[in-house]
Amino acid sequence: MSLPFKELTVEQLIEINRNRAEITFKKGETIFKQGVMASHLVYLKTGLVKLYRENGHEEMILSIEGKGKLLGLQALFGKNLYPYSVQAYTETKVCLHDKSTIQDFINQNAGFAACLMKQLSDESLFWYDRTACLTLKQLHGRFADLLLCLSLRIYRRKKFKVPISKKEMAAVTNMSQESLSRVIKDFVGDKIIEMKGSEISILNYEKIRHLSMVG
Repeated sequence: MSLPFKELTVEQLIEINRNRAEITFKKGETIFKQGVMASHLVYLKTGLVKLYRENGHEEMILSIEGKGKLLGLQALFGKNLYPYSVQAYTETKVCLHDKSTIQDFINQNAGFAACLMKQLSDESLFWYDRTACLTLKQLHGRFADLLLCLSLRIYRRKKFKVPISKKEMAAVTNMSQESLSRVIKDFVGDKIIEMKGSEISILNYEKIRHLSMVG
């Protein structure tokens, strides 16, 4: 259960469960599209997704998110539109929560409203850092940020399987596949990570953090 829902009363939890739907999306399927009218708040139960902004045929990946993430919060307080698109990287199960029910709870429950606002604030700060990463950091710093994201935010362990292709990893880090391959070779050669197929093992967190900081 996401933290804001823990602020709800028993009666509110009963109501929100009565007005929700659970859907499973296959890898590559779109969960919602940027600019579409927002009718639901989306809670990720399982799986991995990418959040991205679209501009014609171009896209910018905002973040990778895993289970426990609430999506579409911006539509609760601003325009009644999803501000980004979400696509499943892996098979993903979501709960759709009726937006009008959520808005009623915001007006009725100050603790619930405060938790949602904190998540919005945290997202804004994360995206500021993400924009700085893509525009100011060199290739090794960008890859270090991706490793920290996967290891600390998504999987919370040192060894994990990367469920996305090198093409997708290159898109996340805003570099070519050739550049990504060279950076991975450097990280492996310097014994910062070990990579076997799609499995990555973190060998030197301090070095990764240093590369992330200095860019």
